[in-house]
Amino acid sequence: MKKIYYMLFLLLTGVCFNACVSEEEDLFDKSAAERMNEAIANYKAILQDAPNGWVMEFYPSDRSMGGYVYTAKFDNGKVDMASEVSLSSNSGESWPAGTVVSSQYRVISEQSVILTFDTYNLLFHFFSEPKGSSDTDGYASDYEFIFMESSADRLVLRGKKYGNTLVMTKLTESADSYIQKILDMQEKMDAVPRMRMVVEGKIYAVSLADKLLSYTETKEDSSVENVDMAFIYTPEGLKFYEPLTINGVTFQECVYDDASETIKGKDADVSFPYPTTLELFCKTTSQWHFTFNVDAKTGEMDENFLKIFFSVYDQNWNKYKEEILDWYLGYNGLYPFLDTNRYCIGWLSGRYDVLFGINMSVTGENLDQLAIQPIGAGRNYSFYSYFDPIVGYITGNGPYNVEFDNAEQPTKAKFVSVMDSNVWFSVAK
Repeated sequence: MKKIYYMLFLLLTGVCFNACVSEEEDLFDKSAAERMNEAIANYKAILQDAPNGWVMEFYPSDRSMGGYVYTAKFDNGKVDMASEVSLSSNSGESWPAGTVVSSQYRVISEQSVILTFDTYNLLFHFFSEPKGSSDTDGYASDYEFIFMESSADRLVLRGKKYGNTLVMTKLTESADSYIQKILDMQEKMDAVPRMRMVVEGKIYAVSLADKLLSYTETKEDSSVENVDMAFIYTPEGLKFYEPLTINGVTFQECVYDDASETIKGKDADVSFPYPTTLELFCKTTSQWHFTFNVDAKTGEMDENFLKIFFSVYDQNWNKYKEEILDWYLGYNGLYPFLDTNRYCIGWLSGRYDVLFGINMSVTGENLDQLAIQPIGAGRNYSFYSYFDPIVGYITGNGPYNVEFDNAEQPTKAKFVSVMDSNVWFSVAK
């Protein structure tokens, strides 16, 4: 009996096996090589079937540099590329935004179908080419991309090495026209920094600049997460690398409203309002100077601060025989070439610049106070470390209430400590 059962089992197994083989043959009536060749031909055809070319949303490196818009027109192995990026060489050559640079491309098969820009293109390979013998990765960016999704008007690819998503959308206008719209929008939005985000009525302190949205989010368990999300400019506004969910609201694209100069969520209750006078001060491009009189030993600051300053002044004279000729707060005129701090407390000691890097941000429940955080020593500061008490007094007594002489075009500001109203100082342009 066991032998009969065994024979029946083998017979049934054989029938099932033959059925599966037959099904496999039905499902895959072409070889893997044939299917891959068809996929390659299909992607080649899609790339070339775009009279105006494609928009490419490219994110280099770890996305800390934001995103960049490229246009690309494909034709039998040749690609004409343009970008919002402007480049120049040490020899004086320049490639302004919108300059077309041609190179080669291929659609090839490895484990998947890949689009590779494998001959040098100045605009595109800027982010991946080596920057020196000790920097072989450059900005660590891809030039080979795996096809992930496709339709006649949209392609989604993923960087082969670093994994950033590359979205390509078919252009419905000329590449020149599209690039110019991107440049115009960037000029509008870069002119006015945004430091507040409102999501369904809830206010968040943010930084929306340099193609990055940065903010701090408090989770349900009270933990704090610092979020940095890259974005690109679009003809209508901006688009984030991926959707964001804040206060229960999910959004990815924003539009610029010319009438109110507000950046608004495209399909969500999200806005980045026009900045207040205080917010604009945080992103100042000016130096705001302290007023002091050496002979009279006076200055526009509280008495303790005045004593600290003149004590440092005397130490400076005794050590270097240098007078402090200027003392200011705000934008660093030596950034970025001679100092890495965008904002600073700065002095002119004799003929030397002395800088200490700071960050200025709005704070408080109503985002109406100013915090000044120390970053670290800047240019020449290591020789003047006895300036520390000045830095400590300014950064240690914040946040401040700030009174401006004019809300529209301020030229003077008085800082009063929230912790101790006896602590104050004034600065002026």
